[in-house]
Amino acid sequence: MSPLAAPVALALWRERDPAARDIPGVYAGTLDLLGDQVEGAVADLAAHHVQCARLPRTVDLTDRDGAAAVTALVAVRELTAFGIAVEWTLRLPGTGVVAGISTGAPADWQTLSHLHPPTTLFRGDSSGSFGSGRDIAVQWRDSFHAAKCGYRRGPGFIEIRDRRSGSFKRLVIRTHQHDQLIQALLRGVPETDVPSSVVARYLPPGLIHRAGRFLWWTPYRIRRWPLSTTIP
Repeated sequence: MSPLAAPVALALWRERDPAARDIPGVYAGTLDLLGDQVEGAVADLAAHHVQCARLPRTVDLTDRDGAAAVTALVAVRELTAFGIAVEWTLRLPGTGVVAGISTGAPADWQTLSHLHPPTTLFRGDSSGSFGSGRDIAVQWRDSFHAAKCGYRRGPGFIEIRDRRSGSFKRLVIRTHQHDQLIQALLRGVPETDVPSSVVARYLPPGLIHRAGRFLWWTPYRIRRWPLSTTIP
């Protein structure tokens, strides 16, 4: 499999409130995240009471390669899974058609809407009829809640619970072959390494997401199952 991009650099704090960041002991330094290390590294951050992480570089979904975007999105997914707030900037493709392929849709951001909302969001064509980046950012923040799209793993199955569309959807995956592939997709892999049948099954419902040449698994693992009264 082709390697992904360089590590994602994070700045870390033990408080979410920016006004508290000058208090001694609140700043927790910087960290580079990459590949197999992401889940374990983020778990360690949570154990050390990190509450906020900042990605200094814009996650650019207009990049034709996509390696850097996927590496960053995997980091945001894991930070969100552990309840760590993320300050990040996202650029979505503009709306329109290029070479017969749609480059944007009214709800293309909803596939990512279970991730901690970006601080700033740009649309490649902010004048398009599908809304500006600012409009999308507001919708994203207003609709975000814990466990919006996550999974739990049991003996021989993965259960996915998805509320990104506003209604509840549940999917159980029992295929061992797909289970192994999902493990790879958690880190992000070139689309050429993924069977077309898997892409056809999991891309339309947004369980995998395409960024340039790469695909990655969007749901995060829910480690503490929420009560039904704590989510919409």
